[in-house]
Amino acid sequence: MSMSPFCDVTTWEEFSYDHFRDPEPTIHEEGRTGCCTTGGTKKEQEIWSYSSKPIGKALLRSVAEDRQACQHAVTMFTDILVYTARKSLRDVAGDTRLVEHIFRQAMKRECLQDELYCQLVKQLINNKKRSNEDRCWELLWLCAGCFPCSQPLRFHVTSFLLHKRRSPLARDCLLRLERTVQLGCRRSPPHPLELHTVQKKSGALGQTVVLPDKSRVEIAVESSSRADDMCLDVANKLGLKTTSGISLYYRVADKAVSIPHGDYYFDFLCGIRPLAEWLSSEECAKYDLLFRRKVWTDVRVGEDPKADLRLHFFQELESFLSGHHKCSKSEAVQLAAYLYRVRFGQAGFELHDDKKTAEVLKDLIPRDLLQIEPPDHWKQDIVTTFNRHAGLNRDDAKLAFLRHVSTWPTFGSAFFHIERHDNRKYPEKLMAAVNRRGLVFMDQNSKNTIVSLTLDDVETTGDTRHLWVTGNGLESTWQLTTSAAAQIDDLVKAYQGFRETDSAPVNRSVLV
Repeated sequence: MSMSPFCDVTTWEEFSYDHFRDPEPTIHEEGRTGCCTTGGTKKEQEIWSYSSKPIGKALLRSVAEDRQACQHAVTMFTDILVYTARKSLRDVAGDTRLVEHIFRQAMKRECLQDELYCQLVKQLINNKKRSNEDRCWELLWLCAGCFPCSQPLRFHVTSFLLHKRRSPLARDCLLRLERTVQLGCRRSPPHPLELHTVQKKSGALGQTVVLPDKSRVEIAVESSSRADDMCLDVANKLGLKTTSGISLYYRVADKAVSIPHGDYYFDFLCGIRPLAEWLSSEECAKYDLLFRRKVWTDVRVGEDPKADLRLHFFQELESFLSGHHKCSKSEAVQLAAYLYRVRFGQAGFELHDDKKTAEVLKDLIPRDLLQIEPPDHWKQDIVTTFNRHAGLNRDDAKLAFLRHVSTWPTFGSAFFHIERHDNRKYPEKLMAAVNRRGLVFMDQNSKNTIVSLTLDDVETTGDTRHLWVTGNGLESTWQLTTSAAAQIDDLVKAYQGFRETDSAPVNRSVLV
Protein backbone atom coordinates (compact mmCIF):
# COMPACT_ATOMS: atom_id res chain seq x y z
CA MET A 1 0.00 0.00 0.00
CA SER A 2 1.17 3.51 -0.82
CA MET A 3 2.26 5.77 2.02
CA SER A 4 1.60 8.99 0.08
CA PRO A 5 0.81 11.84 2.46
CA PHE A 6 -2.19 12.65 0.29
CA CYS A 7 -3.86 9.25 0.63
CA ASP A 8 -5.87 9.55 3.83
CA VAL A 9 -7.81 6.27 3.72
CA THR A 10 -4.83 4.08 2.85
CA THR A 11 -2.48 5.40 5.51
CA TRP A 12 -5.26 5.52 8.09
CA GLU A 13 -6.29 1.95 7.36
CA GLU A 14 -2.67 0.83 7.73
CA PHE A 15 -2.37 2.66 11.03
CA SER A 16 -5.51 0.92 12.27
CA TYR A 17 -4.05 -2.55 11.51
CA ASP A 18 -1.07 -1.81 13.75
CA HIS A 19 -2.74 0.10 16.60
CA PHE A 20 -6.51 -0.52 16.68
CA ARG A 21 -8.04 -3.40 18.56
CA ASP A 22 -9.70 -6.16 16.56
CA PRO A 23 -13.34 -5.61 15.61
CA GLU A 24 -15.68 -7.21 18.10
CA PRO A 25 -17.32 -10.41 16.78
CA THR A 26 -21.09 -10.17 16.58
CA ILE A 27 -23.90 -12.61 15.78
CA HIS A 28 -25.70 -12.05 12.49
CA GLU A 29 -29.38 -12.73 12.16
CA GLU A 30 -28.59 -16.10 10.53
CA GLY A 31 -26.60 -17.07 13.64
CA ARG A 32 -23.15 -16.96 12.01
CA THR A 33 -20.26 -15.28 13.85
CA GLY A 34 -18.75 -12.28 12.10
CA CYS A 35 -16.39 -9.36 12.64
CA CYS A 36 -18.73 -6.51 11.84
CA THR A 37 -21.41 -4.70 13.76
CA THR A 38 -24.94 -5.85 13.18
CA GLY A 39 -26.70 -3.43 10.85
CA GLY A 40 -25.22 -0.50 8.95
CA THR A 41 -23.60 -0.31 5.55
CA LYS A 42 -20.39 -2.03 4.54
CA LYS A 43 -18.55 1.28 4.93
CA GLU A 44 -19.80 1.53 8.51
CA GLN A 45 -18.51 -1.97 9.25
CA GLU A 46 -14.86 -0.83 9.02
CA ILE A 47 -13.46 0.02 12.45
CA TRP A 48 -11.36 2.85 11.03
CA SER A 49 -14.12 4.70 9.14
CA TYR A 50 -17.41 6.45 9.89
CA SER A 51 -20.00 4.70 12.00
CA SER A 52 -23.40 5.90 13.16
CA LYS A 53 -23.40 3.29 15.93
CA PRO A 54 -21.76 3.47 19.38
CA ILE A 55 -18.58 1.49 19.95
CA GLY A 56 -18.28 -1.23 22.57
CA LYS A 57 -14.56 -0.67 23.21
CA ALA A 58 -11.91 1.99 22.63
CA LEU A 59 -10.39 2.06 19.15
CA LEU A 60 -6.76 1.98 20.25
CA ARG A 61 -5.57 -1.37 21.50
CA SER A 62 -3.56 0.22 24.31
CA VAL A 63 -6.63 2.08 25.58
CA ALA A 64 -8.97 -0.89 25.18
CA GLU A 65 -6.71 -2.91 27.52
CA ASP A 66 -7.18 -0.32 30.30
CA ARG A 67 -10.64 -0.90 31.71
CA GLN A 68 -11.23 2.59 33.07
CA ALA A 69 -9.74 4.37 30.07
CA CYS A 70 -11.75 2.13 27.76
CA GLN A 71 -14.97 3.07 29.53
CA HIS A 72 -14.16 6.76 29.16
CA ALA A 73 -13.38 6.23 25.47
CA VAL A 74 -16.75 4.57 24.85
CA THR A 75 -18.57 7.45 26.57
CA MET A 76 -16.49 9.95 24.60
CA PHE A 77 -17.52 8.38 21.29
CA THR A 78 -21.17 8.36 22.31
CA ASP A 79 -20.97 12.08 23.10
CA ILE A 80 -19.37 12.67 19.69
CA LEU A 81 -22.29 10.89 18.03
CA VAL A 82 -24.76 13.04 19.94
CA TYR A 83 -22.92 16.29 19.19
CA THR A 84 -22.47 15.59 15.47
CA ALA A 85 -26.13 14.56 15.11
CA ARG A 86 -27.33 17.92 16.47
CA LYS A 87 -28.25 20.38 13.71
CA SER A 88 -29.32 23.50 15.61
CA LEU A 89 -26.74 26.01 16.81
CA ARG A 90 -29.22 27.67 19.15
CA ASP A 91 -28.73 25.31 22.08
CA VAL A 92 -25.46 26.83 23.26
CA ALA A 93 -25.71 25.32 26.72
CA GLY A 94 -26.31 21.80 25.36
CA ASP A 95 -23.42 21.99 22.90
CA THR A 96 -21.11 23.38 25.56
CA ARG A 97 -21.91 20.58 28.00
CA LEU A 98 -21.30 17.95 25.32
CA VAL A 99 -17.95 19.45 24.34
CA GLU A 100 -16.92 19.65 27.99
CA HIS A 101 -17.86 15.97 28.45
CA ILE A 102 -15.94 14.91 25.34
CA PHE A 103 -12.75 16.68 26.37
CA ARG A 104 -12.83 16.38 30.16
CA GLN A 105 -11.19 12.98 30.52
CA ALA A 106 -8.87 13.50 27.53
CA MET A 107 -7.39 16.55 29.28
CA LYS A 108 -6.54 14.34 32.26
CA ARG A 109 -5.24 11.19 30.55
CA GLU A 110 -2.76 11.38 27.68
CA CYS A 111 -3.78 8.03 26.21
CA LEU A 112 -7.30 9.37 25.67
CA GLN A 113 -5.91 12.28 23.66
CA ASP A 114 -4.74 9.92 20.92
CA GLU A 115 -8.02 8.05 21.24
CA LEU A 116 -10.01 11.24 20.67
CA TYR A 117 -7.98 12.08 17.55
CA CYS A 118 -8.60 8.55 16.25
CA GLN A 119 -12.33 8.75 16.92
CA LEU A 120 -12.67 12.10 15.17
CA VAL A 121 -10.63 11.11 12.09
CA LYS A 122 -12.61 7.85 11.93
CA GLN A 123 -15.86 9.84 11.83
CA LEU A 124 -14.56 12.04 9.01
CA ILE A 125 -13.64 9.15 6.71
CA ASN A 126 -16.48 8.07 4.40
CA ASN A 127 -18.92 10.36 6.23
CA LYS A 128 -21.62 11.13 3.66
CA LYS A 129 -23.72 13.35 5.93
CA ARG A 130 -22.64 16.95 5.35
CA SER A 131 -23.99 18.46 8.58
CA ASN A 132 -22.59 15.55 10.61
CA GLU A 133 -19.19 15.94 8.97
CA ASP A 134 -19.17 19.70 9.58
CA ARG A 135 -19.85 19.19 13.28
CA CYS A 136 -17.07 16.60 13.47
CA TRP A 137 -14.66 19.10 11.90
CA GLU A 138 -15.61 21.53 14.67
CA LEU A 139 -14.54 19.00 17.30
CA LEU A 140 -11.27 18.26 15.50
CA TRP A 141 -10.58 22.02 15.29
CA LEU A 142 -11.10 22.31 19.05
CA CYS A 143 -9.00 19.21 19.68
CA ALA A 144 -6.04 20.50 17.65
CA GLY A 145 -6.02 23.66 19.77
CA CYS A 146 -6.00 21.82 23.11
CA PHE A 147 -3.38 19.08 22.84
CA PRO A 148 -1.27 17.33 20.17
CA CYS A 149 -1.39 13.65 19.35
CA SER A 150 1.64 11.39 19.81
CA GLN A 151 4.38 11.35 17.21
CA PRO A 152 3.38 8.01 15.54
CA LEU A 153 -0.21 9.16 15.18
CA ARG A 154 0.69 12.69 14.14
CA PHE A 155 2.04 11.54 10.76
CA HIS A 156 -1.28 9.95 9.90
CA VAL A 157 -3.41 12.81 11.23
CA THR A 158 -1.25 15.27 9.24
CA SER A 159 -1.59 13.09 6.12
CA PHE A 160 -5.34 13.08 6.58
CA LEU A 161 -5.50 16.88 6.98
CA LEU A 162 -3.32 17.42 3.90
CA HIS A 163 -5.59 15.15 1.88
CA LYS A 164 -8.64 17.07 3.15
CA ARG A 165 -7.03 20.46 2.58
CA ARG A 166 -10.01 21.65 0.53
CA SER A 167 -12.29 21.28 3.54
CA PRO A 168 -12.87 24.70 5.14
CA LEU A 169 -11.36 23.78 8.53
CA ALA A 170 -8.65 21.30 7.47
CA ARG A 171 -5.91 23.92 7.00
CA ASP A 172 -6.82 25.61 10.28
CA CYS A 173 -6.69 22.25 12.06
CA LEU A 174 -3.22 21.57 10.65
CA LEU A 175 -1.91 25.00 11.70
CA ARG A 176 -3.46 24.68 15.16
CA LEU A 177 -1.93 21.23 15.61
CA GLU A 178 1.51 22.56 14.66
CA ARG A 179 1.20 25.42 17.17
CA THR A 180 0.04 23.07 19.92
CA VAL A 181 3.01 20.77 19.28
CA GLN A 182 5.28 23.78 19.62
CA LEU A 183 3.62 25.48 22.61
CA GLY A 184 2.31 22.56 24.64
CA CYS A 185 -1.01 21.32 26.00
CA ARG A 186 -3.75 23.41 27.45
CA ARG A 187 -4.98 22.72 31.00
CA SER A 188 -8.72 22.97 30.39
CA PRO A 189 -11.27 21.79 27.83
CA PRO A 190 -12.24 24.27 25.10
CA HIS A 191 -13.94 27.39 26.41
CA PRO A 192 -17.50 28.19 25.22
CA LEU A 193 -16.14 31.21 23.34
CA GLU A 194 -13.91 28.89 21.28
CA LEU A 195 -16.89 26.70 20.47
CA HIS A 196 -18.90 29.77 19.49
CA THR A 197 -16.03 30.91 17.23
CA VAL A 198 -15.72 27.65 15.29
CA GLN A 199 -19.49 27.19 14.98
CA LYS A 200 -19.83 30.64 13.46
CA LYS A 201 -16.78 30.04 11.22
CA SER A 202 -15.47 33.41 12.36
CA GLY A 203 -11.77 32.53 12.68
CA ALA A 204 -9.94 34.26 15.51
CA LEU A 205 -12.04 35.73 18.28
CA GLY A 206 -11.97 39.51 18.50
CA GLN A 207 -11.51 40.84 22.01
CA THR A 208 -11.88 44.43 23.18
CA VAL A 209 -9.30 45.64 25.70
CA VAL A 210 -10.13 48.67 27.86
CA LEU A 211 -7.34 51.11 28.72
CA PRO A 212 -7.15 53.28 31.86
CA ASP A 213 -8.22 56.30 29.76
CA LYS A 214 -11.45 54.41 28.90
CA SER A 215 -10.47 54.03 25.25
CA ARG A 216 -10.64 50.58 23.64
CA VAL A 217 -8.30 48.47 21.55
CA GLU A 218 -9.32 45.45 19.47
CA ILE A 219 -7.05 42.39 19.36
CA ALA A 220 -7.44 38.91 17.91
CA VAL A 221 -7.35 35.99 20.37
CA GLU A 222 -6.73 32.37 19.40
CA SER A 223 -6.68 29.11 21.35
CA SER A 224 -2.90 29.41 21.62
CA SER A 225 -2.94 33.00 22.89
CA ARG A 226 -1.29 33.60 26.24
CA ALA A 227 -1.73 36.68 28.40
CA ASP A 228 1.75 37.97 27.58
CA ASP A 229 1.02 37.58 23.84
CA MET A 230 -2.12 39.65 24.27
CA CYS A 231 -0.26 42.32 26.27
CA LEU A 232 2.30 42.54 23.48
CA ASP A 233 -0.44 42.92 20.86
CA VAL A 234 -2.00 45.82 22.77
CA ALA A 235 1.39 47.45 23.40
CA ASN A 236 2.25 47.25 19.71
CA LYS A 237 -1.03 48.90 18.75
CA LEU A 238 -0.38 51.70 21.25
CA GLY A 239 3.27 52.08 20.29
CA LEU A 240 4.54 51.39 23.82
CA LYS A 241 8.22 50.65 24.30
CA THR A 242 7.75 47.66 26.59
CA THR A 243 5.15 45.52 28.33
CA SER A 244 7.37 45.07 31.39
CA GLY A 245 5.22 45.44 34.52
CA ILE A 246 1.95 45.64 32.56
CA SER A 247 -0.82 43.09 33.01
CA LEU A 248 -4.24 42.19 31.68
CA TYR A 249 -7.16 42.11 34.10
CA TYR A 250 -10.45 40.32 33.62
CA ARG A 251 -13.34 42.29 35.14
CA VAL A 252 -16.94 41.33 35.84
CA ALA A 253 -19.09 43.93 37.62
CA ASP A 254 -16.83 45.49 40.28
CA LYS A 255 -14.36 42.60 40.52
CA ALA A 256 -11.23 42.27 38.44
CA VAL A 257 -8.80 39.35 38.23
CA SER A 258 -5.22 39.69 37.03
CA ILE A 259 -4.38 37.14 34.32
CA PRO A 260 -1.10 35.23 34.83
CA HIS A 261 1.34 36.13 32.06
CA GLY A 262 2.18 32.56 31.07
CA ASP A 263 -1.40 31.28 31.11
CA TYR A 264 -3.33 30.40 28.00
CA TYR A 265 -6.12 32.95 27.91
CA PHE A 266 -8.92 30.41 27.52
CA ASP A 267 -7.48 28.19 30.26
CA PHE A 268 -7.70 31.18 32.54
CA LEU A 269 -11.32 31.83 31.57
CA CYS A 270 -12.24 28.18 32.14
CA GLY A 271 -10.65 28.18 35.58
CA ILE A 272 -12.10 31.38 36.91
CA ARG A 273 -15.78 30.42 37.20
CA PRO A 274 -17.98 27.29 37.16
CA LEU A 275 -18.94 26.34 33.62
CA ALA A 276 -22.67 26.95 34.16
CA GLU A 277 -22.09 30.61 34.90
CA TRP A 278 -20.83 31.17 31.36
CA LEU A 279 -24.06 30.13 29.72
CA SER A 280 -26.34 33.11 30.30
CA SER A 281 -26.30 34.09 26.62
CA GLU A 282 -24.85 33.18 23.25
CA GLU A 283 -21.87 35.38 24.04
CA CYS A 284 -21.41 33.25 27.21
CA ALA A 285 -20.71 36.19 29.53
CA LYS A 286 -20.23 39.94 29.50
CA TYR A 287 -16.91 41.08 30.84
CA ASP A 288 -14.13 43.60 30.30
CA LEU A 289 -10.44 43.04 29.66
CA LEU A 290 -8.36 45.78 31.27
CA PHE A 291 -4.82 46.74 30.27
CA ARG A 292 -3.05 48.35 33.23
CA ARG A 293 0.33 48.77 34.82
CA LYS A 294 0.70 46.41 37.74
CA VAL A 295 4.35 46.85 38.74
CA TRP A 296 5.89 50.34 38.70
CA THR A 297 9.49 49.42 39.54
CA ASP A 298 11.08 50.69 36.32
CA VAL A 299 8.71 53.59 35.53
CA ARG A 300 10.48 56.89 34.84
CA VAL A 301 8.18 59.68 33.71
CA GLY A 302 9.08 60.79 30.20
CA GLU A 303 10.95 57.63 29.13
CA ASP A 304 7.84 56.16 27.47
CA PRO A 305 5.53 59.13 26.79
CA LYS A 306 2.80 57.00 25.22
CA ALA A 307 2.63 54.80 28.30
CA ASP A 308 2.59 57.94 30.46
CA LEU A 309 -0.27 59.48 28.52
CA ARG A 310 -2.42 56.36 28.00
CA LEU A 311 -1.78 54.41 31.21
CA HIS A 312 0.22 56.05 33.98
CA PHE A 313 -1.55 59.40 34.06
CA PHE A 314 -5.03 57.92 34.34
CA GLN A 315 -4.06 55.32 36.94
CA GLU A 316 -2.38 57.96 39.10
CA LEU A 317 -5.30 60.36 38.58
CA GLU A 318 -7.60 57.76 40.11
CA SER A 319 -5.41 57.42 43.21
CA PHE A 320 -5.01 61.19 43.52
CA LEU A 321 -8.73 62.01 43.39
CA SER A 322 -9.51 59.15 45.79
CA GLY A 323 -7.39 60.95 48.40
CA HIS A 324 -4.94 58.10 48.93
CA HIS A 325 -1.75 60.18 48.65
CA LYS A 326 -0.57 62.55 51.37
CA CYS A 327 -0.98 65.89 49.63
CA SER A 328 -0.77 69.49 50.88
CA LYS A 329 -3.27 72.18 49.88
CA SER A 330 -0.69 74.01 47.74
CA GLU A 331 0.18 70.77 45.92
CA ALA A 332 -3.51 70.07 45.40
CA VAL A 333 -3.97 73.49 43.78
CA GLN A 334 -0.96 73.00 41.51
CA LEU A 335 -2.08 69.56 40.39
CA ALA A 336 -5.72 70.68 40.02
CA ALA A 337 -4.55 73.41 37.61
CA TYR A 338 -2.86 70.73 35.48
CA LEU A 339 -5.99 68.59 35.57
CA TYR A 340 -8.14 71.58 34.64
CA ARG A 341 -6.01 72.09 31.53
CA VAL A 342 -6.15 68.37 30.70
CA ARG A 343 -9.93 68.50 30.82
CA PHE A 344 -10.67 71.90 29.23
CA GLY A 345 -7.53 72.75 27.26
CA GLN A 346 -6.66 76.43 26.79
CA ALA A 347 -10.24 77.67 27.32
CA GLY A 348 -10.49 77.57 31.09
CA PHE A 349 -14.01 78.98 31.29
CA GLU A 350 -15.82 76.26 33.24
CA LEU A 351 -14.84 77.51 36.70
CA HIS A 352 -16.32 80.93 35.88
CA ASP A 353 -19.78 79.35 35.97
CA ASP A 354 -20.72 79.21 39.67
CA LYS A 355 -23.33 76.52 39.02
CA LYS A 356 -20.67 74.19 37.59
CA THR A 357 -17.88 74.95 40.05
CA ALA A 358 -18.74 72.33 42.70
CA GLU A 359 -19.19 69.62 40.09
CA VAL A 360 -15.95 70.44 38.28
CA LEU A 361 -13.96 70.52 41.53
CA LYS A 362 -14.78 66.83 42.16
CA ASP A 363 -12.62 66.00 39.15
CA LEU A 364 -9.76 68.26 40.25
CA ILE A 365 -9.33 68.05 44.04
CA PRO A 366 -8.70 64.95 46.21
CA ARG A 367 -11.84 63.77 47.94
CA ASP A 368 -10.44 64.24 51.44
CA LEU A 369 -9.43 67.88 50.78
CA LEU A 370 -12.58 69.19 49.11
CA GLN A 371 -14.18 70.32 52.35
CA ILE A 372 -11.22 72.22 53.83
CA GLU A 373 -11.92 75.26 51.62
CA PRO A 374 -15.11 76.78 50.17
CA PRO A 375 -15.55 76.17 46.42
CA ASP A 376 -14.92 79.83 45.59
CA HIS A 377 -11.52 79.74 47.32
CA TRP A 378 -10.51 76.60 45.43
CA LYS A 379 -11.70 78.19 42.19
CA GLN A 380 -9.72 81.37 42.70
CA ASP A 381 -6.48 79.53 43.52
CA ILE A 382 -6.83 77.06 40.64
CA VAL A 383 -7.61 79.78 38.06
CA THR A 384 -4.62 81.83 39.21
CA THR A 385 -2.29 78.85 38.89
CA PHE A 386 -3.90 77.80 35.61
CA ASN A 387 -3.12 81.19 34.09
CA ARG A 388 0.58 80.76 34.92
CA HIS A 389 0.66 77.65 32.66
CA ALA A 390 -0.56 79.43 29.55
CA GLY A 391 1.89 77.65 27.25
CA LEU A 392 0.96 74.06 28.24
CA ASN A 393 -1.20 71.82 26.07
CA ARG A 394 -3.17 68.84 27.40
CA ASP A 395 -0.35 66.30 27.03
CA ASP A 396 2.15 68.66 28.61
CA ALA A 397 -0.19 69.05 31.58
CA LYS A 398 -0.50 65.26 31.97
CA LEU A 399 3.26 64.84 32.04
CA ALA A 400 3.67 67.76 34.46
CA PHE A 401 1.10 66.13 36.75
CA LEU A 402 2.99 62.82 36.62
CA ARG A 403 6.37 64.43 37.26
CA HIS A 404 5.03 66.04 40.40
CA VAL A 405 3.34 62.93 41.87
CA SER A 406 6.36 60.80 40.93
CA THR A 407 8.30 62.64 43.67
CA TRP A 408 5.95 61.24 46.32
CA PRO A 409 6.99 58.03 48.10
CA THR A 410 3.56 56.56 47.31
CA PHE A 411 3.83 57.10 43.54
CA GLY A 412 2.62 54.04 41.63
CA SER A 413 1.05 52.52 44.74
CA ALA A 414 -1.94 50.23 44.85
CA PHE A 415 -3.98 51.19 47.93
CA PHE A 416 -6.18 48.95 50.04
CA HIS A 417 -8.36 49.56 53.10
CA ILE A 418 -7.69 47.36 56.12
CA GLU A 419 -10.90 46.44 57.92
CA ARG A 420 -9.44 45.06 61.15
CA HIS A 421 -6.07 44.20 62.64
CA ASP A 422 -4.76 42.73 65.88
CA ASN A 423 -2.19 45.38 66.95
CA ARG A 424 -3.61 47.86 69.44
CA LYS A 425 -0.57 50.14 69.14
CA TYR A 426 -1.67 51.25 65.68
CA PRO A 427 -4.68 53.36 64.61
CA GLU A 428 -7.90 51.46 64.10
CA LYS A 429 -8.31 52.62 60.49
CA LEU A 430 -5.33 51.64 58.38
CA MET A 431 -4.59 51.69 54.67
CA ALA A 432 -2.02 49.46 52.96
CA ALA A 433 0.03 50.64 49.99
CA VAL A 434 2.12 48.29 47.82
CA ASN A 435 4.74 49.92 45.62
CA ARG A 436 8.34 49.60 44.46
CA ARG A 437 9.56 50.48 47.95
CA GLY A 438 7.67 47.66 49.64
CA LEU A 439 4.56 47.30 51.80
CA VAL A 440 3.51 50.41 53.72
CA PHE A 441 0.74 50.78 56.30
CA MET A 442 -0.66 54.27 56.81
CA ASP A 443 -3.23 56.00 58.98
CA GLN A 444 -6.28 56.35 56.74
CA ASN A 445 -7.02 59.85 58.00
CA SER A 446 -3.61 61.51 58.33
CA LYS A 447 -1.81 59.43 55.65
CA ASN A 448 1.14 59.19 58.07
CA THR A 449 3.24 56.05 57.72
CA ILE A 450 2.78 53.61 60.61
CA VAL A 451 4.88 50.68 59.38
CA SER A 452 7.12 50.47 56.31
CA LEU A 453 8.46 47.09 55.21
CA THR A 454 10.95 46.81 52.34
CA LEU A 455 10.62 44.17 49.66
CA ASP A 456 13.74 42.43 51.01
CA ASP A 457 12.28 42.13 54.51
CA VAL A 458 8.57 41.51 54.11
CA GLU A 459 6.82 38.15 53.80
CA THR A 460 3.09 37.90 53.21
CA THR A 461 0.48 35.16 53.06
CA GLY A 462 -3.10 35.90 52.05
CA ASP A 463 -6.41 34.21 51.45
CA THR A 464 -9.79 35.66 50.57
CA ARG A 465 -10.17 37.60 53.84
CA HIS A 466 -7.00 37.43 55.92
CA LEU A 467 -3.45 38.67 55.44
CA TRP A 468 -0.46 37.59 57.56
CA VAL A 469 2.59 39.86 57.46
CA THR A 470 6.07 39.31 58.90
CA GLY A 471 9.12 41.54 58.58
CA ASN A 472 11.69 43.73 60.29
CA GLY A 473 9.93 46.27 62.50
CA LEU A 474 7.16 43.85 63.50
CA GLU A 475 7.40 42.04 66.81
CA SER A 476 5.52 39.02 65.48
CA THR A 477 3.34 37.93 62.59
CA TRP A 478 0.68 40.57 62.05
CA GLN A 479 -2.80 39.39 61.13
CA LEU A 480 -5.10 41.74 59.23
CA THR A 481 -8.60 41.41 57.84
CA THR A 482 -9.29 42.80 54.37
CA SER A 483 -11.19 41.72 51.29
CA ALA A 484 -8.01 42.56 49.33
CA ALA A 485 -5.77 40.12 51.25
CA ALA A 486 -5.07 37.94 48.21
CA GLN A 487 -4.25 40.91 46.02
CA ILE A 488 -1.88 42.46 48.55
CA ASP A 489 -0.08 39.12 48.80
CA ASP A 490 0.02 38.85 45.01
CA LEU A 491 1.38 42.35 44.49
CA VAL A 492 4.11 41.99 47.10
CA LYS A 493 5.26 38.77 45.45
CA ALA A 494 4.98 40.38 42.00
CA TYR A 495 7.30 43.22 43.01
CA GLN A 496 9.70 40.78 44.66
CA GLY A 497 9.67 38.57 41.57
CA PHE A 498 10.26 41.58 39.34
CA ARG A 499 13.35 42.54 41.31
CA GLU A 500 14.72 39.01 41.16
CA THR A 501 14.21 38.48 37.44
CA ASP A 502 14.36 42.08 36.19
CA SER A 503 11.58 41.11 33.80
CA ALA A 504 7.86 40.52 33.82
CA PRO A 505 6.52 39.94 37.34
CA VAL A 506 5.19 36.72 38.77
CA ASN A 507 1.49 37.30 38.16
CA ARG A 508 -1.06 35.11 39.91
CA SER A 509 -4.86 35.26 39.80
CA VAL A 510 -6.27 37.56 42.44
CA LEU A 511 -9.27 39.79 42.97
CA VAL A 512 -8.99 43.57 42.82
